[in-house]
Amino acid sequence: MIIIIGILFLFVVFGLKKAENLDSCLEKEHTEAIKGIFIIIVFYSHILPVLTRMGVSFSPVLDVPSNLLIKRIGQLMVVMFLFYSGYGVMESIQRKGEGYIRSIPAKRILSTLINYNIALFVFLVMNLIIGIHYPVRQYLLSMIAWDSIGQSNWYIFAIICCYTSTYLSFSLFKNKHAAFFATVVILLIYIIILWKIKETWWYDTILAYPAGMFVSLFKNNIFSIFKKYYTVCLVVITSLFVILYHFRSYNSIYIATSVSFAFLVFTVTFKYVISSTVLSWCGKNLFQLYIYQRIPMIALPNLFPEYFKYHPYLYVVCCIGITVLLSFVIKPIPINLDNKKR
Repeated sequence: MIIIIGILFLFVVFGLKKAENLDSCLEKEHTEAIKGIFIIIVFYSHILPVLTRMGVSFSPVLDVPSNLLIKRIGQLMVVMFLFYSGYGVMESIQRKGEGYIRSIPAKRILSTLINYNIALFVFLVMNLIIGIHYPVRQYLLSMIAWDSIGQSNWYIFAIICCYTSTYLSFSLFKNKHAAFFATVVILLIYIIILWKIKETWWYDTILAYPAGMFVSLFKNNIFSIFKKYYTVCLVVITSLFVILYHFRSYNSIYIATSVSFAFLVFTVTFKYVISSTVLSWCGKNLFQLYIYQRIPMIALPNLFPEYFKYHPYLYVVCCIGITVLLSFVIKPIPINLDNKKR
């Protein structure tokens, strides 16, 4: 499994280049590459438990350290997805104003739900083929990402709630700073509610979304500070992350850890950015890669249990190949209903 980490490392090293502009770290090519790095890490984290259940013997010198690294990253692997989503939404609001805010229910919320449910249908077909059955209630709740029939669902539910909170806040408040504050309050309420009824990963990274919005709102001020005191900022943010990470076992601290991690990646990449065709493609196709990677992970061991038990690395290669193929074949359907209201 260390091969995946090794290849990822090479993509990063050969794609690394000095930032040409102050905002290079927020340009699409770079942010997609960063998301590409983390979706590969997500793939690793999802396939690792399957390989463990299959009884794969990991090399103590090579595989075990990389497996431990992935476990240590934990939920932080999704932080930049939320951070860049928040940044992108806030940038669009500032550039396009009311028109974009009115488009959020269709362009962001409905679009995500429709494409998610298309994936859900694929999971339903797969379950019928391999003989996995769930109660009807579970299928129905899966349609809003509250439950799962095999697919990754919590992140979809979380990002829909982020979009909804943004729409409500910016519809109620015309002042963008007041609306931003309202978005944070709504997401804090989300955390409090889900703290009681769901597992920690449903809420412990969600504040990375408004952290991205914050960067968009105060970008010029942040860049001005970075330009004058970059080394100090890097040391302070790194130290803050290390301290928070040390106490991450407390849920409230982990929430703060995820935000500090987002700012750490943002700060580190202020000076150096990544230009990689492969990583950018992965980031651009994040939704498909995230949703469909579990299809081969679940189907292959059920269809060919004995074969892949003795050929685990072929299983990994097949999972990668099928996931990439599904990402090419099943493209997200854009939902962008024109709103003529003035």
